[in-house]
Amino acid sequence: MKKNYKTKNNTSRLVPLLFFLLVVFCSACSKKSQEIEQIIKTKTDIYSYEVTCNACEIQFLDRNNNTKKVINNNGKWSYSFDGADAAELKINVITTSSAYQNINAYILKNNEVIYGELGYNNFELLYNVKSGQRSMAYGSYSPGPGVPGSNGGNTKPTSSLCGAKNKTGGYCQRVVSGGGRCWQHR
Repeated sequence: MKKNYKTKNNTSRLVPLLFFLLVVFCSACSKKSQEIEQIIKTKTDIYSYEVTCNACEIQFLDRNNNTKKVINNNGKWSYSFDGADAAELKINVITTSSAYQNINAYILKNNEVIYGELGYNNFELLYNVKSGQRSMAYGSYSPGPGVPGSNGGNTKPTSSLCGAKNKTGGYCQRVVSGGGRCWQHR
């Protein structure tokens, strides 16, 4: 009987140990499933083009790297896409009017301007997502006949993200309704 009592006592000591090991094992499994969920929920960057012009033609590379064309745009135009597959972003804008015209063109990443400027009559932006290399070419303003003298340099770039350059050479990130400039830049 003494022998039976010792066996029963040893078994009762093992139950809490087994319960503890079961809890540790189950919690370890739940951590792995949480890590998998976090990997799945990883946010990809959203890239977009933003152009403001009147009577212009816009050519751009879409999410599938195909060239698309928008003819006779008037006002603000934008195009957004998931940047998971984006390798190169390219946009060309030319006026379809014979009169001089401002063109504001920007490339944005997660609604923040990463590249762009104000140009006149034609504009090309190129940005490589992988390397960060970028290039820009745009026309300069030269008044035509019948247009009173203007230096063409007084107009500042604007976008829904203000677009004005700050002292460090970056862009103002304040969101402005209607595409105007931040009050600090007026």
